[in-house]
Formats: sequence, C-alpha cells, structure tokens
Amino acid sequence: MAKAFQSRATLSAAAVAALLSTAALAQPADDSALVARGQYLATAADCMPCHTSDKAKPFAGGLALNTPFGAIYSPNITSDRSTGIGQWTYDQFVNAVRNGIRKDGAYLYPAMPFDAYTGISDDDMKALWAYVRRVPPVPNTPPANQLEFPFNIRLGMLAWRELFFTDARLAPTAGKSEAWNRGAYLATALGHCGDCHTPRNIMGATKPKAHFLGADVDGYWAPDIASAALTKSGWTPQTLAAFFATGSAPGKTSVFGPMGEVVHDSLSKLTDADRTALVTYLFDAPPPKDKPAPQAASPLPADVYARASALYIDNCAVCHMDKGAGRGDTVPALAGNPAVVAAEPYNIIMAVLGGLPTGGTYGAMPSFAGRLGDQQIADLANYVRTSWGNTAAPNVTASMVAVWRATAHVPDYGTQAASSFTCPDVGGAPGTDGPDPQAVAALSAMMAGGQRSIPMMVDAYKAASGSSSSGTVVDALTAAYCPVVAKSDAPDWQKTQELRRFTLQAALEVSRRTVSGPVDSQPIAWALPAGPGLVLQQPASLADKIACPADDGKAVPADLSAAATKLLGPVKPPLAGDAIATAATTLYQQNPKARPSDVANALILAYCRAVVQVQTSVAEQNALLNQFAGQAVQTLQLLPPRKVAVEAPAATPAPAAKK
Repeated sequence: MAKAFQSRATLSAAAVAALLSTAALAQPADDSALVARGQYLATAADCMPCHTSDKAKPFAGGLALNTPFGAIYSPNITSDRSTGIGQWTYDQFVNAVRNGIRKDGAYLYPAMPFDAYTGISDDDMKALWAYVRRVPPVPNTPPANQLEFPFNIRLGMLAWRELFFTDARLAPTAGKSEAWNRGAYLATALGHCGDCHTPRNIMGATKPKAHFLGADVDGYWAPDIASAALTKSGWTPQTLAAFFATGSAPGKTSVFGPMGEVVHDSLSKLTDADRTALVTYLFDAPPPKDKPAPQAASPLPADVYARASALYIDNCAVCHMDKGAGRGDTVPALAGNPAVVAAEPYNIIMAVLGGLPTGGTYGAMPSFAGRLGDQQIADLANYVRTSWGNTAAPNVTASMVAVWRATAHVPDYGTQAASSFTCPDVGGAPGTDGPDPQAVAALSAMMAGGQRSIPMMVDAYKAASGSSSSGTVVDALTAAYCPVVAKSDAPDWQKTQELRRFTLQAALEVSRRTVSGPVDSQPIAWALPAGPGLVLQQPASLADKIACPADDGKAVPADLSAAATKLLGPVKPPLAGDAIATAATTLYQQNPKARPSDVANALILAYCRAVVQVQTSVAEQNALLNQFAGQAVQTLQLLPPRKVAVEAPAATPAPAAKK
C-alpha cells in the first residue's frame, strides 16, 4: 500500500545530488561503502518518493497516501531530532521497517509496506540505517491522518497483524538460480511489487489468491504481472527489462501514472544485473498462495483456525498483543511460554476458565468461564498452543474443557462463596444432565469406607450411571467425596482445599481418557500445574528401572533444584510423611515466587536421585517415590493460598448444573 492510493512528488535530480553530497560530507570515511550500499537499497525500496511531499524537503514526509479508509500522511524520516527519526536507535528503526511498530510502540498502518520489508535481510537493514541516519535534518511535522472510525484507532491493527502479518526474513528457494532468488528478493521484499499489483480485502490486506493479478492504484490500474499474464500479453524478458530501464517498450507501451514515478525514481536506477534478476523472477514467479502466511503455518483445519483466531482477537489480543507477544513485565508473552507449550494442556485450560491472580509484576487475568463455551475454549487453547512458533500438540477437546470446568464448582477459599463449607447438590429435575444421585450415594459410601482409588471410582460411576459426559463424572466424584470431607474436624479452608485437591486429581484422570493422541509425561510421578494449583500425575507404566529426569534446568528451575537438594540433604529413603510435609512447606515458603508444581518437582527430583541408590526392586523404588510425591503434592495443595500484593477481583463461580 506504500505506493498504492497516492500522488507522489518527484524530487529533481539536482535536489537529490545536493542531498547526497551533503550526506557524503557528513559520513565517516570508513563507512562510505556501507552508506553507498544503503543509498542503493533505499532507491530500490522507493523510500524517498513516498516520504517527500515538498521536493525542497526530501524525506521530510507529509505526502498524503489516499487509501479507501482515508488519508494517511507519510512521516518525516530525516535525522531531525524533534520531528524526524534523529533520536531513534537501530533497533527502533528495524522494528518500524520490518515489524511495523514505531518508536513509541504504536502500530504503523500497512500504508507503510512493512509486510514486504519484513523480508529484508539483516545486512541490508544495517546498510539502510547507515544511509538514513545521515539524511540531513529537515524540521517538518506532517498533518494528522484523516482516517474514518474505526480505522483511526491504531489498536485496531491488532486484528490485521494477527491475521495477515508474519515477521520473517525471505529465505532463498532451493533449486532456483541465484538470479531468480535475487529477483524474488527485489520483487517481494525491497521493491514490494505486490503492494500495488495485488487487490486488497476489506481490511486492507493483500489477497494471497490474487497475488500480482492487478489492482486499482489512485485511479490507475496496476496491471496483472503474474507470469502467465506477462507471456500472454506479449512481453519478453528483453522488452520488460528495457521498460524498467527507460519507461518505454517499443511496440508495447510507455509508462504513465504512478508507475512512471516507480520507473523514474527506482527501477531505472537499478543495476543491469538487478533488473535482469527482477525480470527472471517475474517470468517464473510461483503461483499465488491460497492462505495468508499465519494461517498457512497453522496445523489447525481452516474452519477451526478461522474460529480460533477470531476468539483470540476478541478476547486475548488487547492484553497479550498480536502474535502472543505480551506486554513486557505487565502481561506475559504466550509465544514460547513453557506453560502454554507443555505437553499437558491443563494449565492453559485452567487459566482461561478460572483466570489468574496478580503475581509479581503481572496484573490479574479475568475468568472467561462465563463468556466462552467448552468448544470455544478448546479451539482457543489449540490456537495459542500452535501459533507464533509454538509447536505443542493441539490436543485440547471440548470434553476435556468440560472436565476442568467442573473443578470450578469447588470455590476458592477466601471468596464469599467459600465463607462456609457446603457440598454441591446432586440430582434434580428429570431429563437434566447432572450426576446420578444413586450412583453418587454408592460412591460416597465407598469413600467413607476408605476407598480412594480415583481410576476405580471413575469406572464404577460410569458403570452405575450409564453413559455420562466427562464433566459430569468429575461433578459426581466431587459430590460423593464432599460429605466425607465435611465430617472431618478440619477448618473450613482445609476442607475446601482437600475437596479441591481431590477434584483436580479426578479431572486429571478423566482428562487423560479424553486426549486424542499421546500426551508426554515424566517417567516418574510428577506434579503438573493446573491454573494456579497443581495435580499429581502418575507415570503411564512401570518402567524397567527408575529414570529420574535430567537435572539440567529444563524439568525444574536450576536454583529451585539446588535448594531442594540442599534442604533434603543426604536423605535415606523412606522418609516419614511429616518430614516430607515439612520439607514441602519449607521450600514453598522460602521461594515465594515459585509455582507450587515446581516446588513439588524440585523435591521429587532430589528424592528420586536418592531412591535409585536403594538396593531393592524397581517396584519398591516406585512405591518409595510415589509415596513421597503424593505426600509432597498433597501438602502443597492443602497450604493456604498465598497472599498477593493486589488481590484479583473474585471470579463468579460457575453455577452447578441443574440436577
């Protein structure tokens, strides 16, 4: 769009010569080659014409770019420190040119062709910076943009960037000649030919399926320059190269309109080798892609991607920004976030369902349980787990979300809903989807008698009640265990945490039965984060020998692992339950910023190294380690919630299903 929808001022040859002469006097002698290269690249990229309104003030901006959404005025890119980019750093320059984000963090509109310039190489960016920073300062403040609502709100670019933009360098295509690859670089990155010769959608993004097929430019038609169209129209590589050099092709046409300025200011000033390379590419350009780059990179089906990207834009992007970049120390990034890309998706599910409290420098995250349904949360979680370089498996299902949503029926201690310990009701009107009262009563009797095997109780409930949804199974086990907990003499907060501990473990068991495809796990009992809490996961099978995870800082933070090893000391298994509880509580209190799951796993890892030294059977080693892991996790689950500097607004608990 840089050259699309615009009337440009052509700078006289004398003015350009004077400008370059002044820049040459200012530059250090040992930088002259880099500056000269940057000048050539800026010419190939057609920078000066778009950033010049008054030819007496080159590069000072103010040119009106007449888009369908209103007028956008090009900025001043001279070295003026007040109105230009004289106070910018190299990194800020690169972020603007290749990523469309200016110095103050605001998004640039795609009238600046950063969607093409993102392909510019690092070496060329350094040369461009060496040249541009030596452009003499010209004080000039361009007029304010005249865009219509809602296009005048830069934050609206979030959706555009999420759907259509990928920050990526242009890589050479294997099997193509050096000239072809150079031509591809000139056409798609520096020269941004597609920005004028490709039609745009209603959001102002070029249409992938119509690449190079022609578009209206400021009242002129930029013709179809796809390979087939060039050949069909009678162009040859020789006539097209001559046209780029002179603006005229014998027997064909003479240049006019905006293309005349492109030829005069850019193409005619390229080397013969670059013009030949450009022509080589255009006569053998690949067929247009059928999807925008972000969608093409996604493993999700097209319909799921469309739903999920819209959900992210509507619910997440304002805080987590486009591409999951986050907001520094205020909102965490989702791209590359270990909790997001973990093999088990329970952490991200719980975060969306229950929100997160204020922690460290991060603000609170609200709950989306009342706003989004199970399928919507599944789509959203899979989108986040597979976008922006995240390569986690898209293994979240609506059934799995229903399981974890059921855990919200146990309110957090300290909220108004948990001011007294009460058990959820079961049963209800005929035909309603809720736990079966008779099956729940049978389970409750089993638990009162000492039965605590969650897998067995899941199977027993399903057999007694018939086919049930996964969320209902968790509801049933929670309702059955609650009366047992209520009879204890523990304080209300401890009853609530014990019920929540049981419910999370029930959700884990049911979730594992809903996963489509393998879910990686540690070879020993391991603590998994579930929202702000943690859940104990048993190993899938009994291995031939105990295999402790590597103590390399990946499974457990290195500093926490060292602290756990020091705390346990030269321990000799078995360790008494109260000693395990004391160790878990101590390490948790000594590391107030650590996740409970990391505290548990640091202790498990340290104890595992002691267990493997015990001269006994593998089964006995597993029993020793499982007993330790279960006690450590249960201790951490039952600790009172940590106090935070600013309490997050209490999320309204999800209402229990009508019974």
